[in-house]
Amino acid sequence: MATPTQAQASSHQQRQALIAAAGAAAIRRLLERKAPWPDIAATFASYQLAAVLTAIRTMAGWASSTPLTDPTAFTGISSAGFPAIEPLIATIDRFEPAPAEALPEAWWDETKAFMQATEQLIASEIADAARTASQVEMAAQGWTNYIRMLQTPSCDRCTILAGRIYRDLEAFDRHPGCDCVMVPVDDAEAARARGLISDPEEAFEKGLVGGYRTSEDGSKTFVPSLSKADRRAIADGADPATVVNARRAGIRAPAGITSAQTVDLFGRRVKATNLGTTKRAQWRKQNPTRLVRLRPESIYQFAVDREDALRLLRLYGYLPPAA
Repeated sequence: MATPTQAQASSHQQRQALIAAAGAAAIRRLLERKAPWPDIAATFASYQLAAVLTAIRTMAGWASSTPLTDPTAFTGISSAGFPAIEPLIATIDRFEPAPAEALPEAWWDETKAFMQATEQLIASEIADAARTASQVEMAAQGWTNYIRMLQTPSCDRCTILAGRIYRDLEAFDRHPGCDCVMVPVDDAEAARARGLISDPEEAFEKGLVGGYRTSEDGSKTFVPSLSKADRRAIADGADPATVVNARRAGIRAPAGITSAQTVDLFGRRVKATNLGTTKRAQWRKQNPTRLVRLRPESIYQFAVDREDALRLLRLYGYLPPAA
């Protein structure tokens, strides 16, 4: 049993992405012709099974062993543990409310937004089934650690987690549309030797943080997931993890939602964050009298020049203190 190589891990990731995309396209075709629910459910489950089998066999192969996990335990159900068809019905209901009586074979009207939401849902559920099965097989085979492998471009939240070593039973954080995969490793040293540890800062430097938006004509446009101020702060040396975490730490932001807090400060509307502002946080201990912690947007808005911007980035904890 040895840590896989970068090429092996990339091949696994690409196979999973292809299965998820094929499953989403297949369900879309069934919905477009308003196929019966049993056909949709069976197709959904078949693509989940394909992804799960691939994941289990890959994990077992890397362990030079035979699969130990029952693949059927991960098919036909959603990531929340309900029948797989339920999140699809809920997605349809967002666009075309279901009638009060028993569900007919199909009641939705085809819309672009609905189909895009459905494809994202199906791809996410297929990927989640495979990732859950991967983690079970890793534990069964005796792996004790894994890393998160990105498929760039990736979102900002996933990018700052790239290359981190996790224990085998730690949860794999993901979001709708996430295409990251877990790769088992012996330890950090072995992972680096096999080329698996990636540097999140490299993804930020190369502008690979964001996603694609589909336009009316079907073409895709890359959209950065960070603001210009966030990208500028990182280019000026700010810690990417601090910048990203500050984006989602607004007081009114639900868990997992990227949002900046907007407050009044000396007669000005500024963007701030509550990240690191609790009594026990290091930044608060260093700045006990500061009313708010500014976000990069406000820092660049009010800085008189680059040196002043760097001073403020250090003051608000995005850069280490000057030596």
